[in-house]
Amino acid sequence: MLRVGIIGFGLRVSHMAAAMKVFDIPYHIAAIADPAAGDIERAVKENIPESRIRRRIDPDLMKDTKYFISADEMLEKMELDGVMIGTRCHLHTEMACKVAKKNLPLFLEKPVAITFEQVRMLKEAFRNVTAPTVISFPLRLTPMAQKVKQIIDSGRIGEVEHVVAWNDVPYGSVYFNSWYRNYHQVGGLFLQKATHDFDYIFYLTGRKPKMIAAMNAQRIYGKRNKPFELLCRDCDEKMECIESPFNLFYKRFRGEKVDWNDWQKCMFSKEIKNEDSGNALIELDNGVQVSYSQNFFVRNQAVGRRGARLYGYKGTIDFDWYRNSIIVYDHFTPVVEKIDFTGDMPHFGGDRELAYDFLMAMKEKRPSRSPIEAGIISALTCLWARESAEKRQFFEVRLP
Repeated sequence: MLRVGIIGFGLRVSHMAAAMKVFDIPYHIAAIADPAAGDIERAVKENIPESRIRRRIDPDLMKDTKYFISADEMLEKMELDGVMIGTRCHLHTEMACKVAKKNLPLFLEKPVAITFEQVRMLKEAFRNVTAPTVISFPLRLTPMAQKVKQIIDSGRIGEVEHVVAWNDVPYGSVYFNSWYRNYHQVGGLFLQKATHDFDYIFYLTGRKPKMIAAMNAQRIYGKRNKPFELLCRDCDEKMECIESPFNLFYKRFRGEKVDWNDWQKCMFSKEIKNEDSGNALIELDNGVQVSYSQNFFVRNQAVGRRGARLYGYKGTIDFDWYRNSIIVYDHFTPVVEKIDFTGDMPHFGGDRELAYDFLMAMKEKRPSRSPIEAGIISALTCLWARESAEKRQFFEVRLP
């Protein structure tokens, strides 16, 4: 029975911990370290609904779980086969460095760091670590990305000479009405979203970034004189605001009823610093140019685009996870091939692969397909994108 320890029992990591059950490899959540450890323990024992604590409670995995306030205490007292980190983003580096000292298999949520100093700390801490680290980059492991990689490696389109990528985020409100709006905890939306997209681009092309220029903008959210902690349910404009739970249901036809929850905050607070759109231009280390765009206010019929076009001299690959298909255009023959994918899986099937990789890291010390090096180069690229947007300059992607 594999013994899993969790540092920061949030919604995402509790989902991933439960997702590993599908492989029928025996494991259990041996320990949880979280400032709210008492509340989590009580929720498990009293069968409190998950919606009340915004965590995935799986009684089968948590029968004998030990609870700690401190990650240090958990790591000192428990014999573990692996550790999962699901804290707020600004704590990812600190907690990962603690696990590195134990040389344990690690599942680490992205972004792996939100400052240049954290990147430096992470590189140093993992310099001699031999245990596998699985970074939560599901897109690179999806069946679609794996098929695109196979086509590229076959030489069908020739060398990748140009990349155009996009991410229109249909659930973008979460970065303005929930805890993600805390800029000092998340570091901006290049680090929150582009970290995935930059990673799969580097993975598919097999190249590293050399230079970057970026811009971002705050055109919609924030910018109004609303208190930062104002809940939608307490706002005097809640019946008119199109982002309120009332109009989410009444005008936008989402959900089964109006839900005045206890966490949704005003998306228009002047203290919100997250951008709502952004663009980056990256030069890879072989001279190939990549353009990337992300948007957080697309809605309804405009929603759901995430993918890229990869251009070679012999052909072009066009893929989109929301469309659930790859289109391959031959340049020198009148051939167009469409490859459709079936299934409706979390993160387009990538979560299942991450779960399997972490199980194998614990069980067999099998190397990760999304290693710590991938997390570091993606975070570093995002940090330079943020720096470029602030300074209006090109930057070399390197550790300063």
